[in-house]
Amino acid sequence: MNTDLIGESWDKLAEHQDALVETFYSRFFEQYPKYKSLFPESMARHMAKIVRTLTIVARAADPEVVHPHLIRLGDKHRRFKLTKQDFLNFKQIFLEVLGEYCSKFCPESWNEQCVEAWNKAFDEHIIPYVTQGLEGKMNPFERKRIINMQTSAANQLLGKVISINTEGLNSEVVLELEGGDRVAALITPTGLERLNLKIGSSAYAIIGASSVMLMHAKTKLLFSARNYFCGRVIETELGPIGAKLTLQLKSGNIFQAFVSKQTVTELDLKQGEPVCCVFRAIDVLLAVEKGI
Repeated sequence: MNTDLIGESWDKLAEHQDALVETFYSRFFEQYPKYKSLFPESMARHMAKIVRTLTIVARAADPEVVHPHLIRLGDKHRRFKLTKQDFLNFKQIFLEVLGEYCSKFCPESWNEQCVEAWNKAFDEHIIPYVTQGLEGKMNPFERKRIINMQTSAANQLLGKVISINTEGLNSEVVLELEGGDRVAALITPTGLERLNLKIGSSAYAIIGASSVMLMHAKTKLLFSARNYFCGRVIETELGPIGAKLTLQLKSGNIFQAFVSKQTVTELDLKQGEPVCCVFRAIDVLLAVEKGI
């Protein structure tokens, strides 16, 4: 996918993009009136957002970044009962209008190579991955990527509920992650009911990086915290205030922790260093996908 040609043609229409979007959705509804009931007049902004989203991802060079956004876009539009053919119709009108505007305002950019780049963006990336979201066909990795884009927490770990123990005011829910690691969370009975968690349910354990405490793997201390894992530092990112460390556990799971620069220096937390992380069960949020 030639993202340079896509970006160049779109950027040269900067002053005319609003008019292009207006022309697009007017012609789209004119040629395909069946969509008008799905997108009333008040949805003009929504249509503009879709167009801009697709052009942003079409010019992005990294598929690992682009594809989850496209799957999410399709997933968000499942309620409209759309299909692959509907987005092929979208492509037809969009490229038709785009070609008219480029031919008028930047004819030097709208050449055979540019047309091919836009078609490939739709045929090889946009339509296949949007369709995947429309059909709900996402593997656990792709679902995790989408969850990552929807929360600010660094650690979002997919697992299955293997035990639920209710004592007193809270329930302890244990998830088994890929690789065998187990994460315990404390949630209220109301939270347990709202998430409809049962043995075998899929759920995400979400842990803020600042809630994760680090220590040397050789420590002789015992901790009351329910969650204790060991691995190695694989990346250290120093910021103006603190540092974000990425750890890979023996199981292969990845954890991130945010600590002070002083902690990095005192514990000599360099790449390859064996280290353990600890966090309380009460600091673990559980989440499930709607409809799952």
